[in-house]
Amino acid sequence: MRIVLKSLISAAMAGMLLAAGPSAAAEVETDTLSISIGPDLPFLVHIVAKEKGWFDEAGFKNVEFKTFASGNLAGEALLADEIQLWTPGNLPPVSMAHNGVPVVILGTNAVSHGLEKIVVRQDAGVETPEDLTKVKLGLLVSSTSGALLANVAKHYGLDATKLQTVNLAPPEAMAAMANNEIQGIVFWEPFPYRAVQEQGAKIVHTGTKSFFAKNNGEDVAVSNNRTVWVASQDWVRAHPVATEALVNVLAKAQAYVADPANKDEVLKIFSDFQKQPVEMNAALLGDYTFTPDVDQSYVEDMAAIVDYLKATNRIPGEAKDVLTYTYTAPLKAVNAAAVSVEGQWAP
Repeated sequence: MRIVLKSLISAAMAGMLLAAGPSAAAEVETDTLSISIGPDLPFLVHIVAKEKGWFDEAGFKNVEFKTFASGNLAGEALLADEIQLWTPGNLPPVSMAHNGVPVVILGTNAVSHGLEKIVVRQDAGVETPEDLTKVKLGLLVSSTSGALLANVAKHYGLDATKLQTVNLAPPEAMAAMANNEIQGIVFWEPFPYRAVQEQGAKIVHTGTKSFFAKNNGEDVAVSNNRTVWVASQDWVRAHPVATEALVNVLAKAQAYVADPANKDEVLKIFSDFQKQPVEMNAALLGDYTFTPDVDQSYVEDMAAIVDYLKATNRIPGEAKDVLTYTYTAPLKAVNAAAVSVEGQWAP
């Protein structure tokens, strides 16, 4: 896979972020942070920040990472103040905000339209989009993977009601596909990579490209996935200095991992921490563009997720503008160029 890194913040700017941040002017209200992470590369930002000591420099002397079996559990932990930062795909916080849950988005962690993939067994007989209706697909229906599958169905004119889906977490879905209980999965990396390497499965579609026989290699944009920095509104209100310091650290680490000059170093840091093969993460890094930007493409991606949730009856009442639960003041304070569309939420 060709790896393309887009560095939207200069190395010089990245080096200046912490020095210019709020920690230089005021002490953070808390020296402790609990952060939710997972096994995939969006958390390159968080792990590099910790391993490089940047949280500590900002005043967060006690930083712990926590893992959760599902995004729902991580979201519950955020609201219970068991974690202070959550970095999910954009669907869960959009759903929560529309259901009255007090979350706020602080910026984009990574744009990852090509991240999620539809992967099937070699013997499943999937050669055309229509063949997807003949197999069982494992996915988390409440995740961005469900939105990807719906967008694929819409693009190819499939009847989405004929798609046979089984609600499974990635590890269970991997086992079920190996046993031919299901014939495919719709997940984010590294699970598609592992399915190909360990089970000889094949990728038939990603969020950006088709591998069906009739349009093999064609660019097909069917994803609006991005990971975002999410906090609880209560925590942000109670910790204004810490919030800005947290965003500052994340933006610094994000710029560092986006710089091609640091690729080998950050891949080693992440792979060693996660006990994963460096070659796997090197192959997958091109699925991500690490940028904090809150811009028009952010608004469009989030609006597309709202449309999907409305279409599947998971949003009650009127749709909300994502900017009403987006807080850009901390990001603008540390990197004004990253905010071209300002959030409307304020403490």
